Amino acid sequence: MIAVVTTCWLALSGMLLHPTQETLCELQWNQETKRIEIAFRLSLADEERLMKEAEVALSKSRERGTEETAGEKSAPRLKPQQLAFGRHMTFGNDDACLPAPAFANAAKYRWVGRREEGIHVWWFAEFAVSKTDKTEINLPSHVRCDLFVDTARNTVHPSGHGPHDAFQNTFVILGHPVPVSAVITPREPVAELKWPD
Repeated sequence: MIAVVTTCWLALSGMLLHPTQETLCELQWNQETKRIEIAFRLSLADEERLMKEAEVALSKSRERGTEETAGEKSAPRLKPQQLAFGRHMTFGNDDACLPAPAFANAAKYRWVGRREEGIHVWWFAEFAVSKTDKTEINLPSHVRCDLFVDTARNTVHPSGHGPHDAFQNTFVILGHPVPVSAVITPREPVAELKWPD
């Protein structure tokens, strides 16, 4: 009996100590503005970490006197939230979807606002999609999110193995009769985007 109780306790404590972090990102194409509308839910702790990381990067950029907006001297300064998106979320048109330079990528995001919801916060932004020519919009076919890559790499799992899928970002594409989703993990940081017709 003691062995059964001990085994159950060890299994339960292993599950309770198992680190889990996740985000939810809703994407919707706005035909009128020609932008991807983003609603991104993350924990307040992750928001704090992202804001500190972005503020340090912006501060260093200002100290060096480098332009944060991809060389556009008349463009407004980036907000920390824009840089957080730019550093961790890249849209692309190939399955590799390589990370874009953070400041140039951040300039494509327009910060809309935030709303707290219990232990989570929603960030709202818009992403300006590249045009192939003056009239044709080229919707991205893939998204990369590396929000938890460093965290997962530095987190020791109770059983001792490396990065695992307890760190995940779920992307939901709205506009379909039934929303379509994809899960991104540190091991699989890129997902295909299936936009509605």
